[in-house]
Amino acid sequence: MPELRRLGFGVPVVPQGAFYVYADVGGFAADAESFAADLLERAGVAVTPGSDFGRYRAERHVRFAYTTEVARLQEAVARIAAHLAR
Repeated sequence: MPELRRLGFGVPVVPQGAFYVYADVGGFAADAESFAADLLERAGVAVTPGSDFGRYRAERHVRFAYTTEVARLQEAVARIAAHLAR
């Protein structure tokens, strides 16, 4: 989560007992669905648009799951960082 914040994702609440982060992508894209599709296509990182999880600001949020080993998460963060730098 600190890395997502460092990259500029809005994460106002620290998850308590969950294995995912609901992050605001409004600083990067007009909508979360296009952001998620672009991230998958161009960086090979899958995130889920907020619209799959309810209505609260769903168009501005994506869900990052961290249900894999740390090395894979670090690789994903590096790919996201490179993608955002383009």
